[in-house]
Amino acid sequence: MEKTTPRPVFRTRREQLRNGGRGSLIGTAFGLMWFALGQSAVEGSARPAVLAAGLVLLAASIGGVVYLFRMAARIPAEQQGAPVAPGGDGPRFMTVVIVEAIVLGVGNNYVRTGLHRPELMLSWSALVVGAHFFPMARTLRAPMLRVIGGLMIATVPVAALSSLVPGAPDAVWQAVPGLGCAAVLWAGAVYTAVRAGRTPAEDGVATTSA
Repeated sequence: MEKTTPRPVFRTRREQLRNGGRGSLIGTAFGLMWFALGQSAVEGSARPAVLAAGLVLLAASIGGVVYLFRMAARIPAEQQGAPVAPGGDGPRFMTVVIVEAIVLGVGNNYVRTGLHRPELMLSWSALVVGAHFFPMARTLRAPMLRVIGGLMIATVPVAALSSLVPGAPDAVWQAVPGLGCAAVLWAGAVYTAVRAGRTPAEDGVATTSA
């Protein structure tokens, strides 16, 4: 029997924009949490510059969220969006979240009480949260989540390299993943908004949980 090519799934453009807006809003909020944890490990003259850069990125991320929702409100309700990315058959959303929470809790408890290296907890969190975006990308039909997950994971080797610099404090294991993951999530929100303004529809949700 000849195989038939599955017909592409479409959503309305308004629905896709709202999905992007909701994902970007969640990413913005979690980015603020990552930033708060990361900047607390920054000391000295670098602290004001870090805070200023964070405020600029946060403002841009919030602007992206507002833009997506405003655009969605102006789009005709019946306007067809772009084809939805393949997926939807990955692990259930709550299954991924529950596994993520367990791995985070167990791992960070071991890092704190077994290794006695609490400064590594944020690096472990970046690895776990970044990894959880890969199954989420399939489940939510949002390929962009793979990019976000990969970049969050990449903050850990950057922290490792930073720790090799002579005189580097142990706090780099907290500062680099915290600030790096915040920047990734906020940049994802901005990119989602920019892409939505350039293309017929935007289905790449910036993030869902971080």
